Amino acid sequence: MVGRRVRKRVDFSCRWGSYRKWLKTITAEELATPVEKIHGPLAKRLDEALSAESEDWASADDHLSRSLRLVELTYPAIAATLGAGDLADLSESWAQQRSADVRSLLLQLVAPGAALSSDDLGMVLLQRSEARRAVRLQVFEVNETVLVSYFERIEVPAVPVGRVVVLLGDFGSGKSETAEAWHRAAIKNLVEGVDAPFPVWLSARDLLGQTLEGAVEQQLGSTWRHGRGASIAIDGLDETDPATGQALLEASRALSRAYANVRLLLTARPGILSPTPREEVSVGLLAENDALELVGLAGGASRDIWRWTADMRATVTRPFFALAAGVMLSKDRAPRGEADLIRSLVEDALAKGTERSAVTSGESRSVLESLAVALTRAGGDGLSFSDRQVARSSRLVADGANGSVVFSLPIFQHWFAAQAILAEDVPAGEVVADSLSFNRWRWAAAVAVLSAPGAESLDDLLGTWVAGNPGAAAWVLKEAFGGHRDWRTEGDEDLDARTSGARLLRALRTWADALGPLGEGVLPFPVVQGPVGLGVTVSGHRIDVAFSMSRPAADYVTEVPPGVHPFLPSAVPGWAPWVSGGAPEGDAWPWTMVRKMIANETLKKLSNDAFLGAPDGVWAQERRFALARCLLGHGSLFHGDLPADEVQTRAVETFDAIKRNREAQVSFGGSTTYTGAELEDLVRWITELGLVNVVSRLPDRDVLHPTGGWVWDLYSPTRLMEFEAEVYGGACEAYDEAMTHSFARLGWSMPSSGLAPFGVILEMSFDSGSRLGDIPGVTVMRVPMAMMPEIEPSGGEKIWSSSRRAVVTHSRSEKIDDWERHSATAERIRSWLSEHNSELIGGVGWSSTGANDMSKVRPASSVAAHWLWDDLKSIGLGSGTFPQLR
Repeated sequence: MVGRRVRKRVDFSCRWGSYRKWLKTITAEELATPVEKIHGPLAKRLDEALSAESEDWASADDHLSRSLRLVELTYPAIAATLGAGDLADLSESWAQQRSADVRSLLLQLVAPGAALSSDDLGMVLLQRSEARRAVRLQVFEVNETVLVSYFERIEVPAVPVGRVVVLLGDFGSGKSETAEAWHRAAIKNLVEGVDAPFPVWLSARDLLGQTLEGAVEQQLGSTWRHGRGASIAIDGLDETDPATGQALLEASRALSRAYANVRLLLTARPGILSPTPREEVSVGLLAENDALELVGLAGGASRDIWRWTADMRATVTRPFFALAAGVMLSKDRAPRGEADLIRSLVEDALAKGTERSAVTSGESRSVLESLAVALTRAGGDGLSFSDRQVARSSRLVADGANGSVVFSLPIFQHWFAAQAILAEDVPAGEVVADSLSFNRWRWAAAVAVLSAPGAESLDDLLGTWVAGNPGAAAWVLKEAFGGHRDWRTEGDEDLDARTSGARLLRALRTWADALGPLGEGVLPFPVVQGPVGLGVTVSGHRIDVAFSMSRPAADYVTEVPPGVHPFLPSAVPGWAPWVSGGAPEGDAWPWTMVRKMIANETLKKLSNDAFLGAPDGVWAQERRFALARCLLGHGSLFHGDLPADEVQTRAVETFDAIKRNREAQVSFGGSTTYTGAELEDLVRWITELGLVNVVSRLPDRDVLHPTGGWVWDLYSPTRLMEFEAEVYGGACEAYDEAMTHSFARLGWSMPSSGLAPFGVILEMSFDSGSRLGDIPGVTVMRVPMAMMPEIEPSGGEKIWSSSRRAVVTHSRSEKIDDWERHSATAERIRSWLSEHNSELIGGVGWSSTGANDMSKVRPASSVAAHWLWDDLKSIGLGSGTFPQLR
């Protein structure tokens, strides 16, 4: 009955007597074995029996697949002969689709040349391909289905019959996945085509000790030689030594010529093999949008990466690093900040397979550190011939120009340069020697402080950098520890009661000495004034800090006296409480704590300190005119001439009213306050110069009968253009003044100083149909003064400021190509900076806003304050909204 049922279900014939004899050999034990495991052995036994009885059977191309089909049909046929109850149970357990596991086991049992159909062989090869990809994705803890949109977009290289193509790409660029996609295309062709070549996947490392032809023979037997051919992928030639890799390339060439319908795809890093130009194909990197999408796919959601540098964005165009970044960003333990991401990505890569030797081999590590230092300092590898060969043995390295070597990714260079800093092979002071050196070393420095072996090493590095340039040190702290918590959790270490006080005092003193005059108002007063007694008490994660009001000869640390607390400021005479609460996370807490305190205070300083510039510069002039204007009762929109004698008279009267107290403060109905010293200085200034009028730096309004109530209705378009030109021309001068007089200790670390001295190119629009409505629009771009002649607008109406630092043109409408045009200008500026060995930490850009500067109390100073604020925020010394000058 079983034989008859099976016979009716197939469209081929066999020796059915032999089939019935085989049926009688099946044991109860075999029937109880899961079908995935037993179908293969049973099919092999049946195929051997049928082949022995019939030459026709043995000569069929797919006789093994036919035997398997008979076995699969046998089980439900057995079930059909049973009763209804048993039938339901057995049918469910024996129901079998064409299992890839069965076919794979069968292929192993029969060995090369197994007569499987194209469908069955394709099923086995696809399963193996999926298994390889699963292994590669295992480290990222994602599966293929999550990344299907990425894999579907892989561009499969074209490999003509009789040819060898070498797919070249640096570490992490996706060579293996591209080759896998090519291999799967060959599998699809096998299943869908007639007499298509057999797909073969080989790993270069597995070919050691055997010939290429022998390895293909092991998979296919001899059938491929007789015209059917093979599509052969050999992955990882760069994971062997160069000589072996080149020998495999030569063997591939020979194989492609020796047999019909053979083609080969090889993968390797550049510089390992010597393919001909005709053989060479470079793997394509991901477009930035695709890379960021892959980061999101791996991380389970889109990620905030807009602040990433160009280096990091370039890094994630390599699929390996996009996946790694996405996975790490998705976890609670995810790197917090780009520097931590760099460290984690590199160390994750170095922990895998052959790359371990880059850190475990003393020779390799030393050479790679030397390479990183040389490339960072001068851009050349600086290696001897033998060291260059050692470097080339690592997949982290690629060939550079003229036989040199470079790291395949910038993040590898940053990481190994950081190790050189920690090993003191690079003096810490070199990092902050000047802007050029800092731009080269800054990411290595950020990685170094994250990797410091202990608090002492960390303090030495940060102490050197804060003393060298506090702005540069703040940037390193922000990038390295900006994502760390301002508090500690149960899993964090307790503070060290023995060292915490001394470490905090060192941080405070180093910051105070480094900031100089800027420290006043942003650091605790006792520290700025000189040597200080610092009271520090530590308990677990908590720290209490107070200052002694005495003036010691030298700094010292002691316990906080009992009873001193911020809620009881006068409880203990001679002591002023400062901080009481949890310390920030991590070993760098004293330095991050002080940096954040400074960042929280700089906004107040910019908003309230009216004398950031030269004694008679833009800041002072605008402040003085604002005071004179208030004395005569005019509002902030007034920029006309003020009679000097009236101003002087009112100033004397007001100064007398406060009893000629230079420290006293006075206001004139608004939030702005002026000191008695400012009143007295205004009177002296008018007297010494013999002024007739106190004059504004800016032009007054020219519309005497405005038709609207907005501030810009008071100015004609031409006068408003003149006004904005003077505002921004003065702002350029004000920025220079502030950098000279107040922010000199930050110097080159302030991003805009890389453009200085700079001018401003403005475009104004008066189109009521624009996105701003009736508000006149202004686009502002800062340009190095050396570039002004080549970038200044040509043709049309141009108005220059009196200082020649700003020029404004009238843009008739908002053109759709404005973004492209401004981007092109920004790129020209970046190129110019690059040619002059300069790079802006904050980048080059432009701003577009409404032209309402006339509403500011001190317009030029306000613009300069915003530029300074942008700089401070970008380096980590500014926190908050924006300055509002009074």
